Amino acid sequence: MQIKFLKANRRIRLFLFLVLLGTPNYLFAHHQTENNLHIAYEHYLNFQLDSCNYYLERSSSSDPFTFYLNILLTSTKLLIDDNLDHFKENKFIENDLLDKLGEYNFTEDYFTFLKSEIKLQWALLKLKNGEELSAFWSLKQAYNLAEKNVEKYPEFTPSYKTIGLLHVLYGLFPDKYNWILTLFGITGNVSSGLSELEKVTNSQQILSLETTLILGLLHAYLLNDPGQAVMKIKPIYDQNEQLLITYMYALSLMKNRQSEHALNIITRAQHRYAQPLALPHLYYVKGEIFLQKGDPGKAIENYNIFLNTQKGKNLIKDTYYKIGICYHIMNKQDESLNYFEKSRLNGWAKNEADKYAKYAIESGSISDKQLYQLRYATDGGYYKTAFIIYQGIDTLKLNDHDRCEYYYRSARMFHASGNIQSAITNYQKTIKLQRDNNWYFAPNSALQLGIIYSSENERELANKYLQVVNNYKEYPYENSIRQKTKVALKEVD
Repeated sequence: MQIKFLKANRRIRLFLFLVLLGTPNYLFAHHQTENNLHIAYEHYLNFQLDSCNYYLERSSSSDPFTFYLNILLTSTKLLIDDNLDHFKENKFIENDLLDKLGEYNFTEDYFTFLKSEIKLQWALLKLKNGEELSAFWSLKQAYNLAEKNVEKYPEFTPSYKTIGLLHVLYGLFPDKYNWILTLFGITGNVSSGLSELEKVTNSQQILSLETTLILGLLHAYLLNDPGQAVMKIKPIYDQNEQLLITYMYALSLMKNRQSEHALNIITRAQHRYAQPLALPHLYYVKGEIFLQKGDPGKAIENYNIFLNTQKGKNLIKDTYYKIGICYHIMNKQDESLNYFEKSRLNGWAKNEADKYAKYAIESGSISDKQLYQLRYATDGGYYKTAFIIYQGIDTLKLNDHDRCEYYYRSARMFHASGNIQSAITNYQKTIKLQRDNNWYFAPNSALQLGIIYSSENERELANKYLQVVNNYKEYPYENSIRQKTKVALKEVD
């Protein structure tokens, strides 16, 4: 049986990647550890994985957090590898870790917690490498272990972090797959999960700050509330400016259309650490921001650094596509076409950004350059620039696709900058103009109208537009739009 819904929830996959990449920080920050373990986790947080392993090997093996960091370091190396053959060659490591765990004299609460973490992190690896059924079985095992710990050791805080996270993730699976959760005896409940996570953040236990980070990422990527994400992650960043925390804070800021602030903290990180930064994704983010700022030359410069330092395949297709867009904006069409072709030939399409790049290249869906400028300026929160671009667009010169996109981009600009009535008008025009085309403009416009009316307590109108989203099929970003619609419908109910 192929569990296709796991492929459908790529936003959940991305969220899990960020969580598992960043969680060790506060496991150790408030735990009394020997010096080598402290140094090991500091190196991990700066993405210095080899030196992290060096100090980890010299840490006390009797400390459960030494074992935890070993789990995390091992899974992280496989996560960033983006090599299916290497994953298959190293699948035995999961069982080796489970066997090794049994050799230590950890208390039962920590033993069960560590076992559930092995299952959770290897579920992510299996998801990434296409083993959906095995991944779901591992998630079920992680859930059962965490649930067991909560029942047997109700005062053991780490279990609430694990079970709370899984309750939220399962609660966000599409309703049509609830029968699978029932079959495996799993309950998803977003509200309960958030309460369990908040229980940890409000405690004095060692996982309180880590769980705050998880809650921030949940709000940014799955719960349509990037402002809340920024509020939660900022205090963590203020206490610790390590590269991974900087990366997550920058992503949250960008989600909240605060790209200039995100650029400032990335630049600060570059001044603190040797160049090039050990985490190549920061250069990708910086390229995104310069594209939003209207500086395609600097965007290309940072995108190229990312391409030259990123070892995996994720975001490669999207990066070549974005460089092609930069040259398109610069009126250098030969270079633009060259990079679109590189996008077609390189990388893979396993996340939303790469999938959209693949769709755009294969469908020939390249918009008028001013629409790209309007889009990216709005995304970054550069509203003055966006409005100037908006005023300079002649809709009579646009084809049907670009005219529909024009109203959609205009709606997004007005919505983000607080002109709600103009946003509503342009979202409605978008829906009218799209007709039966499979663009994502109309379904996302319906979603945004639902969110607007929900915020104004117009529940009937909100529900009407949120239901409209389900009328559209097989369009880019469909999975994330449907995921956000599900969250929004829960708010209306």
